[in-house]
Amino acid sequence: MKANQAVNLTVNTIAGNSGVYFGNQNIAIGVSSHSKSNSVIGSIGSQNLVYRNINLIYDPDVIDTPIDDRDIHVFAPHYQHSAPNVLNTRVNDIQCETITQNSGVFIGETRITGLDAHQKENIAYGQTYGHVNQSKGNLNIAYDPDVVDALIDDRDVKSGVFVAAPEPPVVAQRTLNTDS
Repeated sequence: MKANQAVNLTVNTIAGNSGVYFGNQNIAIGVSSHSKSNSVIGSIGSQNLVYRNINLIYDPDVIDTPIDDRDIHVFAPHYQHSAPNVLNTRVNDIQCETITQNSGVFIGETRITGLDAHQKENIAYGQTYGHVNQSKGNLNIAYDPDVVDALIDDRDVKSGVFVAAPEPPVVAQRTLNTDS
């Protein structure tokens, strides 16, 4: 990308733990997403008729979707010894229709560590998008008698130093004389 180049961005969907990144240095460590979904009818767009359906989810699992995400995220220091390399970008327009959890459009230096997203869904009748949709005479049942349902044990230790100066910063100190 050339310096001072105008950017026009159009994105339909940025799904979980995803992103669009603009910058010279983008660092994303430990981004994870886990999901389990039971769907009878998923997503419905525009101009649809859903008529006289029986939608049933029957999910009698004893243990359903245990998630163990105990990652250790370590990022080594980055020492910047010279002037930063600056990317000048003009953003004319950003259009994004849907941004889901832990997602986004990031402009500039981006340093993200350890985004997590865990999800379990039972959807007898999914999401309806758009316009001119009709839903008539439907029966939706979700039956989910789990003994343990979507146990999530996420004990991450997230730390890291993203940018370090070449030398420790100088702290100005002043001693006040209170003996008068």
